[in-house]
Amino acid sequence: MNQSSSFQPSISNTQYPILLTGIAGFIAGRLAERLLRERAPVRGLARRPAAAGWLASQGVEVVQGDLLDPESVARAVQGCRAVVHAAAWTGGAGPSSELAWRTNVEGTANVLAAAKAAGVERFVYISSVAVYGLNRAALIDESMPTPPVGQLYPDSKIAAEGLVRESGLPYVIVRPASTYGPRGDAWTVGPIEQIRRGRLVLLGRDNGLVTPGYIDNVVDGLWLALTHPAAVGETFNLCDDRAVTYREFYLAYARMLGRESLPVLPGWVTRLARSGPANLLRRLLGKPPIGPWSLHFRRNPSQFSVEKARRMLGYAPQVDFAVGMRRTEAWLREAGHL
Repeated sequence: MNQSSSFQPSISNTQYPILLTGIAGFIAGRLAERLLRERAPVRGLARRPAAAGWLASQGVEVVQGDLLDPESVARAVQGCRAVVHAAAWTGGAGPSSELAWRTNVEGTANVLAAAKAAGVERFVYISSVAVYGLNRAALIDESMPTPPVGQLYPDSKIAAEGLVRESGLPYVIVRPASTYGPRGDAWTVGPIEQIRRGRLVLLGRDNGLVTPGYIDNVVDGLWLALTHPAAVGETFNLCDDRAVTYREFYLAYARMLGRESLPVLPGWVTRLARSGPANLLRRLLGKPPIGPWSLHFRRNPSQFSVEKARRMLGYAPQVDFAVGMRRTEAWLREAGHL
């Protein structure tokens, strides 16, 4: 893996920290650990600094701030050499649609403005493969279009990417896929808890594709995004180089719980769930309708390509799915989830 860069020497200059927004989150937290091992000073922005206390104890400077508070963002960025913007609303219950959109779009605009005022040398934006929307190509690379689909999460990421490209900053956009591994939530602890409660079911054959990204593979790619000279001005998918089916992915977690199978819901039920009457019922129950991207994501026929990152940056996922799941299981047991 080629990690030479004119930027890399300055990354270890203790006078100029690297700012990671969302420091208490899964990807930013693991990246912080990697940067510390590389002897790079790290500053982390968090709404609740106590949630990143485990990183503060390792030497990360954790500062309080909110993406929607430009002054706190500006204070966090001041004096930083580079910014990795990982903080985002990633879906699920919680904020209103308006607040979720503002977090992902206006929040990104605030971080970009602060970074530009501070003269940062590299801005890495963590987006998502969700921006590809309803694309059904067998292999999806970064040349594919990213049209809005009418759902909050992918559309807000598409809008934020546009702001990054128009910022005038030396940027890199990375699009992780289904990132899992130690300390993971949505793709790690989430499936275990759902299986334990009987809430995770297979949808028919469930042969839609997941392109997993073991966390350390993704962090290797982020290190290259921060340090490789060819990365500037580019967009990269960051995940593993092999897709698996949803059935294979979720059964790997089921086996950790001693189960060889999961409940199966007939495929026609999922189609019915997106019907007009079903979505009307969801509204009456105070739940959002099931959008086209949500249904597509579970039936996704595509693998996300990492060939561009391999070719331009020397990116090479080191941990395959079997090994990644073994390491994930070991952590889940150690953390008391199994």
